[in-house]
Amino acid sequence: MSTHTATRALTRTLQMTLTGSSHVHDVVVRIGLPERDPAPGGDFRALVEIDGFDEPYSRYFHGVDELQAFLAGCWIVPQILTMLSPAGARLTWLGGDDLGFGTSSAIP
Repeated sequence: MSTHTATRALTRTLQMTLTGSSHVHDVVVRIGLPERDPAPGGDFRALVEIDGFDEPYSRYFHGVDELQAFLAGCWIVPQILTMLSPAGARLTWLGGDDLGFGTSSAIP
């Protein structure tokens, strides 16, 4: 588990299957509610956490306001999932390829 762990987060559970396997494995994505960035001159940040791969992922994404920080977290999730997914993995949400994080969230 992450050392950061958002105290308030929106959570989505995806299903991952590997080519040639019928085993379904859960991948949990959490996007924390935006908070003020404690860095001097910082604006806002939202914590993105992903569990279900070999190593947990945790990183803040920033914006000039709460909405921009939250959307930055949502929009980057599909790219992070592509990077973390093993070769031959298929991620689905509610049985479909659209993972629901924006217009480009389908993972091939």
